[in-house]
Amino acid sequence: MSIIVDEQRVLSTKDDLKTGLKHILAPALFGSVLGSAWENYSSNFDSIYLPNPVQFGLLLALFFSPLTYRLLVHTSFKRCFEYSLGFAALALPLCVVWLSGWGALFCGMYAIFLAWVTVSMMWGRRQLPPFTYGIWHAMGIDLGAFAGAVVLYNIF
Repeated sequence: MSIIVDEQRVLSTKDDLKTGLKHILAPALFGSVLGSAWENYSSNFDSIYLPNPVQFGLLLALFFSPLTYRLLVHTSFKRCFEYSLGFAALALPLCVVWLSGWGALFCGMYAIFLAWVTVSMMWGRRQLPPFTYGIWHAMGIDLGAFAGAVVLYNIF
């Protein structure tokens, strides 16, 4: 009896680690790379018409969403359009929110952080449709891009 329980605990821990890497850590790291790269690159320009690092990260990730779907969610491209729609359903409104100034920090970062933590706890052990994974990954990229830009700004 205890051997079966121990095997289930090991399998459960292994699945939790895999889910954490694929759906929580990978989008956040991808977002932080995009946000910090844009923060570094856009500092050379003096224009108010450039997107901020979070907008850049979300838009570029939306462009590469079929590849992200292939790497993180499924091995085929059958339902990548559904994933891209889920990603766009949150990423595009977030890009508009980030235009608004101080309200963007509360709606685009704090509210998304609370939602991301909540869905990461609730959705971690479930098989979800691609649309839902797109929403989840958009939250991670949003937070990662913001964190990456802030860290790079403070370093340089």
